[in-house]
Amino acid sequence: MNAILKQKIETGISNFTFNSNFCLEAIPEEEKTELQLRSKLIKLPKKSILYSEGEPPKGIYILVKGKVKMSQLNPDGSVQILFIYGVGEVFGHRSILGGDNQPASITALEECELMFIEKEHFLNVVHNSSKMSKLLMQSMSHEFTVLVNRINIFAQRGIKERLALFLLLLNETYRIPGQLNEDAEITVNRNDLASYTGTSVENLVRTLKVFKEQNYVRTNGKSIFIENFEALYTLAGI
Repeated sequence: MNAILKQKIETGISNFTFNSNFCLEAIPEEEKTELQLRSKLIKLPKKSILYSEGEPPKGIYILVKGKVKMSQLNPDGSVQILFIYGVGEVFGHRSILGGDNQPASITALEECELMFIEKEHFLNVVHNSSKMSKLLMQSMSHEFTVLVNRINIFAQRGIKERLALFLLLLNETYRIPGQLNEDAEITVNRNDLASYTGTSVENLVRTLKVFKEQNYVRTNGKSIFIENFEALYTLAGI
């Protein structure tokens, strides 16, 4: 992938990602150290539920290892995956800051390790750090834009366009830090990928088959690898 295309893709998908590691990367060292000292490590087995939709928030979580999915239960009993978090991303803070119960459930897609910071400790740092308060406000404003963009995608785009976009997003999530090649091994199972893109498993499988025939992607068992980034970027229309 050439540098221009890479930059275009990174800019395009940034409008659909929470960038939830932003605050912790940018906060002053003193506040970061205080949060780290008061954190504890949690191990979460694959398919385990960290917390469920409707529960009161207990604290914030930083994903150290693995992947988790954020999902909601629909009235018809189906599950909609809203987001998939990768290493370094932070979640759980929105409900605390908004004074709400958890709007979605978090489930491990693979073996995970998380740093957990209790609600009281997190709020204490936020209340005493104008820098962190400002960064959180900026981050949550960006998240609102992301949610609006995602709603528009589901309302205005077909399955091919949505799948192209979400494969580009997942490629970034599944890339290993320091990985030189651009294509990551995307290991989301077909049921979860269908839920993430808002379609049936049958429709997803048919669309993936078309992508394979057009050499946009290749598969190896359950794994998906992007072959033609430019084609997916153009199709996604971002």
